Amino acid sequence: MIDRTEHFTALGSRPLALSPLLFGLLEHLAERPGQLVTRAELKRVLWPYARRIDTERRLNTAMRALRAALGDHADAPRFIETVRGQGYRWIGHRSSRTRFAAIAFVAAMAFSLAQTPGAIDPAPDIAATLKVQNAMEQWRREPTPLTAKHASTLLAQVRPDTPSLLVMKAELEIGSQWRWAEAERDYSRAIETEPDNADARLGLAWLRVNQGRRKESLKLVSGFVGSGVLSGERRANLGWLLIRLGRPGLAVVTCGADKSASVNDLSCSHEALATLGRYADARSVALRLMMRLSGAPDVVARVRQLPPYGAYREFLYWRARHFLPADAPWFQKAQVLADARDDEAAIAALERSVSLREPMAVKIASTRSFGSLRGDPRFARLVTEVGI
Repeated sequence: MIDRTEHFTALGSRPLALSPLLFGLLEHLAERPGQLVTRAELKRVLWPYARRIDTERRLNTAMRALRAALGDHADAPRFIETVRGQGYRWIGHRSSRTRFAAIAFVAAMAFSLAQTPGAIDPAPDIAATLKVQNAMEQWRREPTPLTAKHASTLLAQVRPDTPSLLVMKAELEIGSQWRWAEAERDYSRAIETEPDNADARLGLAWLRVNQGRRKESLKLVSGFVGSGVLSGERRANLGWLLIRLGRPGLAVVTCGADKSASVNDLSCSHEALATLGRYADARSVALRLMMRLSGAPDVVARVRQLPPYGAYREFLYWRARHFLPADAPWFQKAQVLADARDDEAAIAALERSVSLREPMAVKIASTRSFGSLRGDPRFARLVTEVGI
């Protein structure tokens, strides 16, 4: 039952102190009983103006928090059923044991109620988890010692012991402090608690491939390949991982290259195809990417007219000059410079990346683009400095 006139949310007789975000998620699902609501739709509704935030990860955290508030479980759902690889379905209307009353909050009051002195907060960890998530997103956008310390402080306050918090803690450990052993421990703990946790498996797989432990890494994600379970940025993340694992054929299948493909999907696809030596196909995907990014018509025409290998090399030169924004991480700049065969500039960019302790720097040893740099003692020194 949904009644928007009482400004209150309850599960049976138990009041729920939901944040505006969680209430919006609950309302959108409960209004469509029995219907599939896709992840893409939920992200558009909840974060309509998102540009650079990780809405995949944010939706995962919000869904876990909402299920915790409802006392629901993904493996034996009473309210929210997961449709793997697609989205979610509200099944609370089927339950005869528990009657759910979702009665709307005024968004501004929903969260403040939990913060009012003397008020009873039936689920304090939900608000704390969302604060950690926001701090983590700020750190991902601006990976500085200050943002890392803020996120670390909030994590310590909630004593991370749930899979989602353990994954965030591990990501912060490896990305800000290069604490390989501690991050591996926390990813492993998350997987022990929730074996199918995609973020934990992907995170640990990346950690291991960056250390050169390819077989262990592939074993962690083999169940995701070709299953359709992953979508969006997580699917592209898997595609990039497969390239690092020396499985570009699987990466081509995993990364999207159709009309709905993201820039990250297309980037993954063209690199996988080029790794296979399929330069005509790589050129086709590269052209799609150039047009998506408003490449100059004369350059696009030149790439289209050149023979496949030469065309792809021309695209890589264009990418080094035009693909990344000025404020892109130095590690990404190093990648495109190395692909364009500008080794000196690539080494200089990597030195900046490591000195700034950029989170992406942990991928230095596994990144295919740096193949021509591996004999350079400066590159070896950087690999050692990162802790590999």
